Amino acid sequence: MPDRAPEPSPGADVALQQALADAVEAYGARVREHGEIPPFPGGREIAATDVAIAAAAMLRAADVYSFEIAAMFNV
Repeated sequence: MPDRAPEPSPGADVALQQALADAVEAYGARVREHGEIPPFPGGREIAATDVAIAAAAMLRAADVYSFEIAAMFNV
């Protein structure tokens, strides 16, 4: 992946949003139907900050709140 973020543009932003939405839907369907798999391929390291930024944005967009997360994971 690139070392720096591409310049924002409406077309690039929509393409990124579409790719993320497609990946999230595909991953969710795969896990629901066939069980857990790691979210990233072996050997691919994703920075914790990038995971947190993406996860927080997706949770906000889906109106998922902390108490719902706690219930999902029994914490």
